[in-house]
Amino acid sequence: MMDLILDVVDLLQLQEIWSWRPSVTAFSRLQRRDGPPGLLRFDLEELVPRLTRLRHSPEWRQNHSESDPAKVPLRDFLATDLLTLYPDTDAATICQQVFRSAYQAFVVGQYRGTVAATCSWLRALAAVRCLAPDDYLDADHLPRSGSPDWIPADITDEIRSLDARYRLAEAGTPAAYVVAEQFWSLLVKAGEHDLAAIPHPNQFGVPFTRLLEVAHTWNRSPSVVGLCYQVALEEL
Repeated sequence: MMDLILDVVDLLQLQEIWSWRPSVTAFSRLQRRDGPPGLLRFDLEELVPRLTRLRHSPEWRQNHSESDPAKVPLRDFLATDLLTLYPDTDAATICQQVFRSAYQAFVVGQYRGTVAATCSWLRALAAVRCLAPDDYLDADHLPRSGSPDWIPADITDEIRSLDARYRLAEAGTPAAYVVAEQFWSLLVKAGEHDLAAIPHPNQFGVPFTRLLEVAHTWNRSPSVVGLCYQVALEEL
């Protein structure tokens, strides 16, 4: 079984906080955003004394010369640096955990449903709207993929390597990609009469109002990007 996850992410703000802003500024912005439970907390009050200890550590001086960690962007911290900030965190996944926590702070809309139910519903919606499914969906009836250039270049590597859900698209394996703009119009332009015309809506087993909400969230802002993740249920 596979789950389909659609994230609508404000990647421009994430790019600014992760790649450009000093760590103190990033923590100040991130601690005001509520993320899902289980992620790392960006607490500025706890950060400042830890940054002081980090600045005077031999490892920091060796790796970063005399630079001030308070002025270094989050993306430039090494795993050893992050462990000083989060000493109780797993060393093997610390970079991934920090990035995922920052990423989730800028997810403005998310849909999750099984691949089978979601694909069936999307195909049914295209049919009642008398649209050609191939214009919106790929051969597997999933959201059509768009240009990866929508991911800002200086956080592309982080998204691909530090988000465990993001893997190269291979048959039968979890995959992720940028959703094509035209896919969203299948949902954004759907009216109540279209939804009412879908036969046997209960057969899909998932309330798709959330999927419509996510589409409208994407449509309202020019700074957000839709990312699609196909994830094995046992990995969640």
